[in-house]
Amino acid sequence: MYAAGLKSVVPRAAVSTGAVTTEEETEEDVIPRVEGEFVWDEDRQFSRHRDLEYFKQDLTGVHYGGDDSGTKVSRIERLASQKCQLPSPVTYKVTTPSSYDPQRLKPYPVVVIVPADAGYGTPGGDIVSGTQAVCYRGGGRKFHEKNDCLVCELGFNRPTWVADTSSTNHESFVLDVVLPRLCLEYNVGKMSLLGYGNGGFGALHLLMRHPAIFHRCAVADVPVLGDYEGELKPWGLELFDETGTATFPHDGRNPYSETFLTTFPHDDMFTPYSAGLLATCEDVKREMNDLFVKDGGVCRIGLWSGAHTSWEMSQLAEQFYEFDIHHKWSSAFENEPGSWEGGWVDEALRFLADDL
Repeated sequence: MYAAGLKSVVPRAAVSTGAVTTEEETEEDVIPRVEGEFVWDEDRQFSRHRDLEYFKQDLTGVHYGGDDSGTKVSRIERLASQKCQLPSPVTYKVTTPSSYDPQRLKPYPVVVIVPADAGYGTPGGDIVSGTQAVCYRGGGRKFHEKNDCLVCELGFNRPTWVADTSSTNHESFVLDVVLPRLCLEYNVGKMSLLGYGNGGFGALHLLMRHPAIFHRCAVADVPVLGDYEGELKPWGLELFDETGTATFPHDGRNPYSETFLTTFPHDDMFTPYSAGLLATCEDVKREMNDLFVKDGGVCRIGLWSGAHTSWEMSQLAEQFYEFDIHHKWSSAFENEPGSWEGGWVDEALRFLADDL
């Protein structure tokens, strides 16, 4: 806040040279403070992520979806690409039911898949994509057909925590670019979120930070505490085993640590996305419980423990209980690492199908 009617009594000369201030200083030698009081525009809609607005960049003249500038042969081509065309940080693909009607009066519910890894998995390989798991595998789930809904899988240019920090703009790009385009192209209704690992972390905080945009979420094996096993050193990340012995780069016990440090170079950048911290907010509590009260016991949050994060997810569930945030909690698959081929997927889909 600015104090009204105050002026500085420090002369410019004193600022630059250390000279002593005297009563002979004229008005021109005094640096005036801004008069009046700063007030938010009352017509401006409030948002909980206002603290991140200064991260937004002026992208006038830039469009996404171009080739990576590294594929350009000549220097002129590279410069032209850098000025006006960037590879998209987030893309998406949509699977529709066979009965899809873009003109239908009742919009289609959408399940938004947030992957832990970059891209859409490896077709035919060991890594199964979210769309494959939800629509085609698992004994032919065909979730989109059975529930008459759209399935939208996001594809990121790097493993994502769906955050806006000094190193990434995934959250704002999803909200400001991907979702508006999705709603323009398809007959979109309520949107629910599905993910595991760091992708599940993104799905969870997207719901808690933007409850007016998203309906529900189902997540598994989520590293809600971030880099809880590691310590950042000048030479890189050190992780520790049960005996306290450092292992580098990591021993597989916490595969999310390296991407966490890449996304959140400073701990303060993680704070606005912490589910545990968001749970302490009365506004978040009210929004998370609103559906439970209105629809007679429908929870907006579904949590499934996993092998990498069983302890910290149980701690989050206890915190939700403590702050009276209604949720579904399951430890049935706590010995399975997060994966689209895990047993949690069927339970999570049933959870979402109860109230799409």
